Amino acid sequence: MSLAVLHAAGLGLGLGVVTGIPLGVINVAIVDAATAGRRRFASGLALGGGAADAIHAMLAFTGVGRVVTADPTLVRGLAIGAAVAIVAYAVIAWRGRRPIAPATSDIHLTRGLLSGFLLTLPNPGALAAWVAVAASVWSDATPLEAALIAGGVGAGSALWFTLLASWISRVRRDHRALAVIPRVALVLLVAIAVAGVVRAMTAAPA
Repeated sequence: MSLAVLHAAGLGLGLGVVTGIPLGVINVAIVDAATAGRRRFASGLALGGGAADAIHAMLAFTGVGRVVTADPTLVRGLAIGAAVAIVAYAVIAWRGRRPIAPATSDIHLTRGLLSGFLLTLPNPGALAAWVAVAASVWSDATPLEAALIAGGVGAGSALWFTLLASWISRVRRDHRALAVIPRVALVLLVAIAVAGVVRAMTAAPA
C-alpha cells in the first residue's frame, strides 16, 4: 500500500511539473507580474494555478472530467467564462502596471492566488488535457489514488510556477527585455482567450 501511495504521489508531482512548463495562461501571467516587480502577486498566481491544476487532475482521474468535457454546452460556457476572466485580467494588468515594493502585505499574495485560480479553473482546454493524461497514464485510479495524484499535481505545478516567478524576478530592472515582455505577455493572454473560445465553438455543434 505504501508503494502505491508513493507511486501515485510521485506520478502526480512529475506530471504537475512537466505539464506546467509549456506556454499557458499562468506562465504568461506570472512572467508579466514578475517583470513588473510584483513578486508577491506572481507567487500567488503560482499557488492559485497549482490549486486549479490539482482540481482538474482530481476531476480527470476520477472520471468526472470526461462527463464535463463531453457536454458541448458546458464546454462552450466554460470557454467563454475563461476568456472573460483572462481578458479582464489582461486589461487590469495593462492599466495598473506599476512596481510594488518588495516589503508588501500578504494581500498581494492572496490576490494573486485568487487570480491564478480563476484564470485556470474554468479553462475547458486544460481540463480536457488532464482527461487525456489520466486516460493514458492511470485510467483505473481509485478515489484515493486520484486524490494522491491530484495532490502531487498541485504541488508540482505550484513548484514550477513558483520557480518561474523567482527566476523572472531576478532579471535586472534595467534590462531592455522588461520593456517588451509585458506587451507581448498581454497580447498572448488575449490571443489564448480568443483561441479557447474559437476552439470550443468550432469543436462543438450548436
